[in-house]
Amino acid sequence: MARADRRALDEAQRPKAEDSAEPKREESKDTKPEARTEKRQDKTAAEREQQPKAARDEKSAEKSPDKKKHADNSAYLRKLGQLIRARSPGTTSLGEGSAVVRFRLGASGAPNSVTVVSASSAKHGELARSIVSGLRAPPPPGGAYDGVQSFRFH
Repeated sequence: MARADRRALDEAQRPKAEDSAEPKREESKDTKPEARTEKRQDKTAAEREQQPKAARDEKSAEKSPDKKKHADNSAYLRKLGQLIRARSPGTTSLGEGSAVVRFRLGASGAPNSVTVVSASSAKHGELARSIVSGLRAPPPPGGAYDGVQSFRFH
């Protein structure tokens, strides 16, 4: 036989690397996820069988008020942030500076107390205090809200 014929015969008899690798990949992809899925389903079913229905219902009932409370608090904080930003000046004649105030909002949403925690100058502290003191927010969830607000003036 000629060399070219032998080479052609050898190549035809040998499987290509791509051909031999593909079925293995497909096979492993098909078998492993199914096995994992079955295990997860079995585990979930076993966990459900271990907990009585009343306990599962109680757990879901506990989560609902907590989620609602968290959502109410988050919405309130967003609104409070908007109100504070609306009262804050874009620029001041005081120059650059910062201040931190601690405050308490009562059941009506009006500040009961506003204290300057720190400030780069007394004027910056007084400006931050006046921003929060004049705040009129909606009634906080839970009846009162204690907060800390930092300001950076330009």
